[in-house]
Amino acid sequence: MFKNIFSKLLTVNFVVILITFIILGIFLFSLLGDYVTSEKEEVLRYSGKKINEMTSMLIENHNPIVERLYRMNLESYGANTQSFIIVVDKEGKILAFSDSRYRMYEGKQLSKEQYEETLKGNEIKKIGNFGGMFDETVLTVGLPLYYKGQIVGAVFLNSPIPDINRVNFDIFKLFMISASASIVAAFILIYFLSKSISDPIKAINKAAKTIANGHFDHRVTVRSKDEIGELSNTFNNMADSLQNLENMRRNFISNVSHELRTPMTTISGFVEGIIDETIPAEKHSQYLKIVLDETKRLSRLVNDLLDLAKMEAGEVNLDLREFDINEMIRIAIIKFENRIMEKNIHVSAYFGEEQNYVKADMDGIQRVITNLLDNAVKFCNVNGNIEISVTADNRKVYVSILNTGIGIAQEELKYIWDRFYKSDKSRSKDKTGTGLGLSIVKNIINQHNQGIWVDSKEGEYTRFTFSLEKV
Repeated sequence: MFKNIFSKLLTVNFVVILITFIILGIFLFSLLGDYVTSEKEEVLRYSGKKINEMTSMLIENHNPIVERLYRMNLESYGANTQSFIIVVDKEGKILAFSDSRYRMYEGKQLSKEQYEETLKGNEIKKIGNFGGMFDETVLTVGLPLYYKGQIVGAVFLNSPIPDINRVNFDIFKLFMISASASIVAAFILIYFLSKSISDPIKAINKAAKTIANGHFDHRVTVRSKDEIGELSNTFNNMADSLQNLENMRRNFISNVSHELRTPMTTISGFVEGIIDETIPAEKHSQYLKIVLDETKRLSRLVNDLLDLAKMEAGEVNLDLREFDINEMIRIAIIKFENRIMEKNIHVSAYFGEEQNYVKADMDGIQRVITNLLDNAVKFCNVNGNIEISVTADNRKVYVSILNTGIGIAQEELKYIWDRFYKSDKSRSKDKTGTGLGLSIVKNIINQHNQGIWVDSKEGEYTRFTFSLEKV
């Protein structure tokens, strides 16, 4: 029965509303019964007091006409209050009856139990058949009759309980009609509300199964701004991430295959050429040097991949120590001296202070500077400029490396940290790189809980800036 959330929501909400109406109906019927009985009691008591006034007038002006008017008014009060009115003297003898059907009781004596309490000056309220006088259950309200401060008799107003219950039933019937209409309206609202909750969840479930089958481009439609809408947005964001991861996985496999295939094809071709003597003996040394270079390239690629995997897995522990970043940059520049001179690059370095001590992993930061300088030299135009600056504030030291040259297109900046990413302009020029340098740089800086930024203008310059903890 409850195999899906729609049926659960529909059933639970409907049952809750139904139980609420049942409890409300029980309380209403109970309170209504007491209320109607109290109201009836008040009406009978008020009528009894008016009859007391009429009786006093009858005693003062007793004559056939007044007595006739008295009986007519008594019948009128009985009809208006839907009760049987009995007037007795102080001996318990019935003097008048509001209903002609009971005239046979006039002149008869009530039992002492019926009138005794009232003739003592007390008002009474009883439910019964008034000592067997009536065939049905009645509510009896009895009041003493006074004349000039003396009790001269009593009046008993008897209202049939079925008449009182009929009022209760009519009101309760109206409540049930209203409740039924409300339940039907609530059921319709709950039905659509449940569908508005369950349908998006079904759609998300269906989309999840579709994505699980490898269709990462599937998305759910966001139809609201509530929690369900937020869940749909979150799901779509997750699907975007999964699609990006899948694209990265495919690109990674494709790039690794490409990076491995080229040197391996070169090595295989040259070795086969040497073995089958297609390549003459006097050129063996030349081609073996090419094989050695490609082997070293493969070795760098594998080492970079292993290092990157360890960094991303959190398996690299930082050896934090204090050192002068200025000195590290000077040494790095000297290492690139030959390549800088080959392209006639002008290098300028600005250090805010003679010494800038930082707290970081020396090997990691050396690798960062080496990779960024390598890129700067590689992509700097001939006769171009490389500008290096080190500045500091109270907490951090900022290292910036800028090179003039081809630059990077704005739409490509967000991809430069991806593994194996190379712009079309640089791929043909970069035969030695692995395409992992910037990914490694990013991971090293992230491990230090620091930031790295890049800004570039295509055809003019590229600048990388990273921060380190100041000592």
